[in-house]
Amino acid sequence: MDSNLRKKAENLISIYQQVAKDFRWKNSSSINTLIALSYVAKDKVYDRKEIERVNDYIKKNLGSFSSFRQRSILYSALLLVNSPDPETKLDILLAYDERLKENGFRSYTYRPVTAYTLLLNCEPRKADIRIAKAYEIFTEMKKHHPWLTSGDDYAVSILLAASDKPVQSIIAKMEELYKELHECGFSRGNGLQFLSHILSLSEENSKAKAARCRILYDFFGQNKLKVYANNYGTLGLLTLLEDKSQRAAREVLGMSEVLREDRNIRWLGKETIFLTAASLVSCTMLESLKNSNDVIYTNAFVTIEALIAAQNAAMIGAACAATAASSGS
Repeated sequence: MDSNLRKKAENLISIYQQVAKDFRWKNSSSINTLIALSYVAKDKVYDRKEIERVNDYIKKNLGSFSSFRQRSILYSALLLVNSPDPETKLDILLAYDERLKENGFRSYTYRPVTAYTLLLNCEPRKADIRIAKAYEIFTEMKKHHPWLTSGDDYAVSILLAASDKPVQSIIAKMEELYKELHECGFSRGNGLQFLSHILSLSEENSKAKAARCRILYDFFGQNKLKVYANNYGTLGLLTLLEDKSQRAAREVLGMSEVLREDRNIRWLGKETIFLTAASLVSCTMLESLKNSNDVIYTNAFVTIEALIAAQNAAMIGAACAATAASSGS
């Protein structure tokens, strides 16, 4: 494995251990992993006191039943790694959450991460237009796949709404990809729908994307790393790297092995490790794309950034949903 990636894997393990120690009993292991991933992906130095400072601000300014307050440590970390002024960003985040609610986004679990996705990927002056278009896209998704579409599709609808294309064209592209992917052997369901959503962020030919995605799926299977439906979206990250996707897949295998060597990370399971490794490899490759002189990759990195945002939003939403279900039981 690339030495830079190995260093990042070791750093992720170190930060995970620190977060687990510093916030014992306050976070689930999946949320601790997300926090560690966020710091490493953004190349930030972990600082417990800074998280506690922002966490205090959140608790002082939000009601007891706010979803942001209930996941305050997670959102404190996310705001810190993405902004030098997390308190101001929190105020904007809360305003976005309210606007989403007013526009029809109802899910208590997934609306906060949708607001966070909007915060990272939209200029404030365009937020209202983006929210309205996103809800129109979500509504159309639900018409086509009523049993599959739910709150976990909120965040990706925000990313899809960035397109200048009409809603019907966006939906048609997703449906075309859904069909092509199924014909390549992927089973129908929520995982395939999410994969078709994130792949539709790229303008590349649908058949080419679907075929490459299947090649990657088979590659991981042949190397004893089965990709289950709820991780189909992770393949999207790697697929959109085009001719770099095979190299990325090899790096994901190597990083997965390094992460599994740690006894604390190992028990999170192959699926979480695979998702974490793919996100970190994609982020690292994105850094090189930003500095590339290749026109194709210079243009592509914006799309891949959006894909990483979509995948991470799904990770955050799933982690929060799992924590909520655990608390409820």
